Amino acid sequence: MAQKLMMGRSIKKLLEEDHADIDRNTHLLQDSLTNLCYEGKAAFGKNLKELQHILEFFDDEAARHVQFEENVLFPFLKVHIPKLESLLNILSSEHESFKHHLSDFKFYLASISKMESRPERSKMIEKIRETGTYLIFLLRNHIQTEEKSVYEVLVRELRPLEGKEIEDLAKQCAAILGNGKH
Repeated sequence: MAQKLMMGRSIKKLLEEDHADIDRNTHLLQDSLTNLCYEGKAAFGKNLKELQHILEFFDDEAARHVQFEENVLFPFLKVHIPKLESLLNILSSEHESFKHHLSDFKFYLASISKMESRPERSKMIEKIRETGTYLIFLLRNHIQTEEKSVYEVLVRELRPLEGKEIEDLAKQCAAILGNGKH
């Protein structure tokens, strides 16, 4: 039983480490959005590059995390901890919202560099700011919900499961979240 608890904690730790990376990038996104809005034309190119770099992180690392949860973790939890199913469905819909708004964000960033007129750019900067702000709040709330609700229950409820199932989940978690980073 102690080994199962340790595996549950190691899964939780990997997931939380991934969340910490995502949270750090939400802070960078917030700072970069502020800079884009207030630093003006002289820093415009630098700020767009920073936003593009953050977008790449979300496109790669955050998308990998979401894919792991959708394809591995959530199906496992629905089978083994059915009381979480409603919450997992809500979290899945938030994943869809994240993907949709991230796609919009990507489109807006690609579009702004092609815009010549100042009024067009100002409108697009506002769309980028609104979409980025939505992503920040969505991600922060989503992370808090997963960590305080899902991951805590995961550690508590995995104990009675057979070792093989937990081992398989821990191996998949380590392979996808532990090795594919940075």
